[in-house]
Amino acid sequence: MTNLKKIIRKNIVMTNVIIALIGIVCILLVLVVKDQNGKDILLGVGTSFLSSALIVFITTAFMEDTENEQILKMWGAEAIYSTRQQMNVSCDYYMEKAKRIDIIAFGLRSLRDSKGKTVENLLKSGCRIRIITMKPHCDNLRQREKDELQLEGSISNSIQQLTDWARRVNARNYSGRIEIKYYDAHPLDFLYLMDNRLFTGPYEYGKGSQQSISYEFNTEGEAYKYYSEYFNDLWNDNIFTQKEV
Repeated sequence: MTNLKKIIRKNIVMTNVIIALIGIVCILLVLVVKDQNGKDILLGVGTSFLSSALIVFITTAFMEDTENEQILKMWGAEAIYSTRQQMNVSCDYYMEKAKRIDIIAFGLRSLRDSKGKTVENLLKSGCRIRIITMKPHCDNLRQREKDELQLEGSISNSIQQLTDWARRVNARNYSGRIEIKYYDAHPLDFLYLMDNRLFTGPYEYGKGSQQSISYEFNTEGEAYKYYSEYFNDLWNDNIFTQKEV
């Protein structure tokens, strides 16, 4: 069910609770009002309000999803964000509860800078983090730097910093580890796959990664299954990805 539909149903339920309560109060007042005309009015209003609320409750409970809503539900779509920055709030929330994290990205500077302690706490609890990123200094990465209108070497340096950071963290011998594999090909889409949520989106021409549209999916839909299998296929392909950490 989409968030909009959830909000609509919640508002309908709240409104009908109020209507039902008014109906009940009117019916109860019949017991204390002595005037017969007043009793009749209160009884008529009360039963009318109560029956109307009941009908709406039943209708709402059996409200069928539209075809578009069924498609969204099948794929597990939860939200669309105009930028990856907006997505990060939800992503950070689910990351703190994750037991497994698979990522396709570049240097993950925001993760290293702002979530370093969170990552270490996850590793202490045994979380396994697998990262697929582009091979530094390859031609495809240099082209991506041009596409993002970045200085030459900027993304490459960020990826090298990611590798160095992972080595430092792994040297602390937590029960969980960070593993990194490189690939040399056209940039893959961004992917943040956890055991409790999925976030993905493209890398767009002329935009930094944080400014690109992004999507959120739950773990019940087809998208989560699709991307889980996709990531594992890439990770286990020793021709496409080369292990570095």
